[in-house]
Amino acid sequence: MSESAPHLSVSGLRKRYGDLEVVAGIDLELRPGECFGLLGPNGAGKTTTLKLCLGLMDPDGGTIEVLGLPVPAQAREALRRIGVVPQADNLDPDFTVEENLLVYGRYFGMGADEVRRRIPALLEFAGLGTRAGSRIQTLSGGMKRRLTLARSLINDPDLIFLDEPTTGLDPQARHLIWERLRQLLHQGKTIFLTTHFMDEAER
Repeated sequence: MSESAPHLSVSGLRKRYGDLEVVAGIDLELRPGECFGLLGPNGAGKTTTLKLCLGLMDPDGGTIEVLGLPVPAQAREALRRIGVVPQADNLDPDFTVEENLLVYGRYFGMGADEVRRRIPALLEFAGLGTRAGSRIQTLSGGMKRRLTLARSLINDPDLIFLDEPTTGLDPQARHLIWERLRQLLHQGKTIFLTTHFMDEAER
């Protein structure tokens, strides 16, 4: 895939639950280094759209290409090159901060040594440089969110999906998340995020 080709291309995307059409013909194109905010209230179909783009559910109509690959047909291949921050934190409470990153890296077929080399920079990025050995239960909500963001970068993805990344956070924690997202854009990452905050979509 060329650098100028879209990282995400969606055309005529539709999804229905019974009589209710929750995604009604979405068209969008996201190019390298862009940030796209999908704005809408709860229940508007934002998370469903994200899941469709990740190949986690089949569309009822339309086409999806992620990093040049058709989804859901080649979703597995596409997922190796993307990062995902889900709406709810799904960190393993039985592991330390570092162990959460190690285990997640193995999902991508990365060797333990390679993951360990990446961890210090990721923890610094997340503002958790001194918390590698901390248990998840000892982290604040904002720290958990930043760790989930750092975890999504373990495979150095080209495209990052974030589902309402700052919901439930206090203003300071939201500000820190936005600082990190700006850093990712400056690094040339492509970002697709859902939000119900007007100010976030505007940013």
